[in-house]
Amino acid sequence: MKFVDYAPPASPSLEQQRDALQKGLGRAMQWALVGQLNDEPLLEACLQDQRHDSQLEACRGDWLWEIVRTVGATDRFRVPILHALYELSDDGSADQLCGLARCYGATGDEPFRTRLYEIVEQKPFPCQCPSLGEEEIIALDGEQAFLFAAKMRGRSLAKPEEWDDGSLGHFAVERFGEERVSALLDGSSDAEITRFRECWRRIELHWTEQRRNGSQEGRMAATSVTKIIQEAEGESMCYWFMGWGKNASEADLLIVLQRLWTEQDPKVIVKLLRVFSGRALPEFDARFFDLCRHGDEEIRRRAFHALERNTLPLIREFALNELQRGMPDESVVGLFINNYGQGDEQRILEAMVLPDDVCLLHWLFYDVVEILEKNPKADCSQLGLVCYVVTPCGNCRFRSARLLLKQQAAPQWLMEECRHDSGKECRELFANAAGSTE
Repeated sequence: MKFVDYAPPASPSLEQQRDALQKGLGRAMQWALVGQLNDEPLLEACLQDQRHDSQLEACRGDWLWEIVRTVGATDRFRVPILHALYELSDDGSADQLCGLARCYGATGDEPFRTRLYEIVEQKPFPCQCPSLGEEEIIALDGEQAFLFAAKMRGRSLAKPEEWDDGSLGHFAVERFGEERVSALLDGSSDAEITRFRECWRRIELHWTEQRRNGSQEGRMAATSVTKIIQEAEGESMCYWFMGWGKNASEADLLIVLQRLWTEQDPKVIVKLLRVFSGRALPEFDARFFDLCRHGDEEIRRRAFHALERNTLPLIREFALNELQRGMPDESVVGLFINNYGQGDEQRILEAMVLPDDVCLLHWLFYDVVEILEKNPKADCSQLGLVCYVVTPCGNCRFRSARLLLKQQAAPQWLMEECRHDSGKECRELFANAAGSTE
């Protein structure tokens, strides 16, 4: 891969604007400030949540609102955003739309406030988003809105098949304090609020007992290796095998390894490889290299992960050979995390081929960040900058920017851009950063 100038262009194309808005890059706000951001990509970003990982990256409603205000589009965007809020065809974008609705509601725009209350009452996505709209109405109307949301939760709990995820109570405690939340709930005679209160307290008691009875890690550690083999041969995906492997004895891990080398079913092989994703192997076996070149993509990925935590000259030699072969599988980059040698960052950059799949792209740069963080002598000035601009993940972008700042390798344009990033951590890190490396 060729290293190029990644500074934000003064006159961005629509494609560049869309890319910045999708990733949450601060250059989107910079373009807005100088009149170089078009309505079309900005409205698209408002109507469609474009975060790569909504579980890790915070909702962008507030960030987008500031950009909308900057370009003077609050009135122009009002109707399409309100229409989208009524349609809510995509549960993945509903949270962001509710965030924008709160911003409109805070200006006194009553139709947005009214619609938020309707969403809390109607719960259009009861399984995926039971808390949709609750934080927004509480932000607008405080305790009164909390009691309304509690009443709606209690109403849905009248159905035997319904359950409560505890999120409303947790959010209210963070905002008002546990004592005040209890007082509000205890002070209400409403049957539906009472039903919510009792359910929430049962949930809290359940989690207290869970913590008292021992951690999940402890329970996994008590699982026998025989049970692990049986589970691997069954229908379960066995995602928890990594946790078991972290706490397993070397003797048990060797039994799993022996079973791995005799297994022919690709699905079972993948499950057994999960066991070795969280710790070094009890003993190295060169047959792992064959698995890294297996015809099954998932087997290859899991085999690379199993080797990542091991430091061996043979693993480094294999990784370098894979780079020379044109990096046929991007997972090979992870092998350098614990097998780094001086100059590897440049070798990786030169051999790197960006995958079209956005998830593979994310994992590629996740490994890049891990290499640079684990090996502080590595020069992040080029590879770290590529990661910052190209990764679809806001968390990996922040980590890359932090590395560049720490090594005093952050160009001035990046430091200025990060002050407008969609991620709060990134904005705060660079808020007081000064100086230029250019």
